[in-house]
Amino acid sequence: MKTFILSFLIIAVPTNWVLSQGCVAIRNVAGISPDLLFENIKPGDKFIFNITNRYFEASKSYKGDKLFSDTLVINRIYTMNISVIKLIKNGWSIGLNIPIAANSRTNGADHNGPTSFPKYTTRAFGLGDIRFTIYKWLLDPAKDSKGNVQAGLGLKLPTGNFEYKDYFHRRTSTGADSTVIGPVDQAIQLGDGGTGIITELNAFYSISRKINLYAQGFYLINPREQNGVSNLKGRTPTPLQIKNNTTVMSVPDQYSLRGGASFQFQKIVLTAGLRYEKVPEDDLIGGTKGFRRAATIASVEPGLTYKMKNTLAFVYIGVPYYRNIKQNTQNDKTPAGFADYVVYAGVQFKL
Repeated sequence: MKTFILSFLIIAVPTNWVLSQGCVAIRNVAGISPDLLFENIKPGDKFIFNITNRYFEASKSYKGDKLFSDTLVINRIYTMNISVIKLIKNGWSIGLNIPIAANSRTNGADHNGPTSFPKYTTRAFGLGDIRFTIYKWLLDPAKDSKGNVQAGLGLKLPTGNFEYKDYFHRRTSTGADSTVIGPVDQAIQLGDGGTGIITELNAFYSISRKINLYAQGFYLINPREQNGVSNLKGRTPTPLQIKNNTTVMSVPDQYSLRGGASFQFQKIVLTAGLRYEKVPEDDLIGGTKGFRRAATIASVEPGLTYKMKNTLAFVYIGVPYYRNIKQNTQNDKTPAGFADYVVYAGVQFKL
């Protein structure tokens, strides 16, 4: 039973929270870890190492839940998340997650206008927001052999550059091309500029040796209202942006719900799950001024894992079936980009 609890600890802790199934409104916070039993974990093991690569291309822009355009913008988001878990006695553990991102945004609206050609690309590369979390199993593993619940409390630190700048193209009155430098779009910034409070609940239930259920809930509380970074891309603010308080970027909350089942076939494990993610219009703590893309996305999330002696290799694909970007004054009623699918691939092993 102790081995079983340690096994699920590896599942729940390194963090199953990839907050972004393709909507650039929902920022990535951490990596993904396979939902299955790691049978080779021994009671004396101390550390678990996890590397996850995530990539998606958001090329479809939505207003509300309706497709607005599939040529307006292309956001390419790549994140490598490195996580280390320290296993402690009595059901305690500590997790550290370090993301490194390489993002780009190609469009005309940020430059000479929505219909301008050619389109131009802005980029951001570097360290993201580091996350530190403490976890505790709520039930006694010795007495509750078929299931358990784990609570987590932590901090998301503003280590990612939330004012990453690049060049934007402008056409002069004579028709010549010029450039100005300014902060890139919120969608590809490396961080949000806020020190966030992380709350988590992870639960599992074992139906049999081959079938296991899981459920997870995550909420990121961002007390900071705005990060002071311009949302204008080097332009002069319009009266509408001034009226809506959208000249600078907000630091929004976000949350995620996730659940499903894993099925073991010797060295192969198949996972079937659902995910629901949201950037709310109102934060739990602090105000709501500043530019934000309040959005909702729901996805199916199949996965495949191959088990080796001390290592797991896994691939997950998130496929959104519902997308909705709120049309309100928080985003000046502008669209947001979503992807058709998101790919996660990684490895997990003992140090």
